[in-house]
Amino acid sequence: MNELLSVPQRTLLACAHFDAHECRSCTLLPVATEDRLTRVQAEVAALLDPYADVRSADRTAASGTPAVHATASGSYWGAPVRSPLAGFRNKAKMVVSGTAEAPVLGILDEDGAGVDLSDCPLYPAPVHAALAALPGLIRRAQVPPYSVSRRRGQLKHVLVTASDAGELMVRFVLRDATPVARIREHIGLLTEAVPGVRVVTANLQPEHSAVLEGPEEVHIWGEDALTVRQGRIPLRVRPQSFLQTNTAVASQLYVQAAEWADAAEAAFRAEAAVRADDDGFPAGGGELRTESDRAEGSGLRAGGDEEEFVVWDLFCGVGGFALHCARPREEHSSRRVIGVEVSAEAIASAQATAAQLGLEAEFHAADATTFASGAGTGAGTAASASGPPLPRPDLLIVNPPRRGLGRGLAEWVQDSGIREVIYSSCSPRTLARDLASMPAYRVTAARLLDMFPHTAHSEVVVRLRRTAG
Repeated sequence: MNELLSVPQRTLLACAHFDAHECRSCTLLPVATEDRLTRVQAEVAALLDPYADVRSADRTAASGTPAVHATASGSYWGAPVRSPLAGFRNKAKMVVSGTAEAPVLGILDEDGAGVDLSDCPLYPAPVHAALAALPGLIRRAQVPPYSVSRRRGQLKHVLVTASDAGELMVRFVLRDATPVARIREHIGLLTEAVPGVRVVTANLQPEHSAVLEGPEEVHIWGEDALTVRQGRIPLRVRPQSFLQTNTAVASQLYVQAAEWADAAEAAFRAEAAVRADDDGFPAGGGELRTESDRAEGSGLRAGGDEEEFVVWDLFCGVGGFALHCARPREEHSSRRVIGVEVSAEAIASAQATAAQLGLEAEFHAADATTFASGAGTGAGTAASASGPPLPRPDLLIVNPPRRGLGRGLAEWVQDSGIREVIYSSCSPRTLARDLASMPAYRVTAARLLDMFPHTAHSEVVVRLRRTAG
């Protein structure tokens, strides 16, 4: 991966499938990285400039933002996070076509015929090894590929996820469980040929639809989760858990968010200290007010302990942002980190990682909007099914799906009184729409992340500060 990062960024990636017009998924492959990022950042900046506090430019260094990238729109932008040109995609989603004797892993062309993409340069070598071994297993187990036109067959997709260490999770998306026993019987054709395989499952998707996966997962072989280190955290990824698909870029995303969280807490503590000076000492000197009075006015608990700095991570997935913000238990930190995700599988993974690493973080399986609405409008607490009410955050981190927060959650944030928000978005247009519903917040720092190289798609992370209301 480090070698890939050192490739000159104006070098173009060679792809025989693109040249042969077999695959056009990388729509901007002929465009040099530097030119593409300049264009994409200008487009994103045009969307976000109306919501930016450009006066924050002079404070970017103190806020944890790296060297400013020059744009026509303003200097609240940090330098773009670049991706390797090749081998960066940690998950392959392959349509299976052809026959059980001659399976094809890749995509379907306009006529419905299979196009073999098992050597796609976006994937790292361990994924290529798995994709090369899988046809042999499919042949031996006699699992017929699903025909979309005929609505016959069993195997719809194979999904291969790679860790940073080259370990793999392989999933077969099937119409039903009929082939599972045969796959299990011959699994050695995969696991012995590719020693890095750690998890093998079958996902059952009986519906004839564009939905990739079904709700039921059947364990076939190996462990129940794959460990993928992104940033400084080894995340436990279960079969249906969300994982950022570009580990190199996601690692920098999590580190950036953690730096902004530290800066937000530092500002919170500094303001608490000012309140202590203002409220703890009478004008002209004199004795300190009572301990309880001083605590109420200064952000300190009675007894002298620091007030909790509360972080919520909504749409937390397997805990990438929350775990990067969490403190080791032995530090007895006054930072409290709470992650929320609708997937119980993902929450179980996040809880296991926190326990393994000894991090002080708690996780709740809940819909983000429902969870947040339990706090009321600026009321300060959210409902907890397992204990007492949870405190309103001082810092909110959100990483919603492409559709964004939606009007309801965006309006809740607007009315919440939360001091700072870190918003990671895979759709700058929906981010801009959400910002329009949150006029009390202004963008104080932003970074473009090249999460999806060779395409017009981009990830952007922004730091928002409440400036009104």
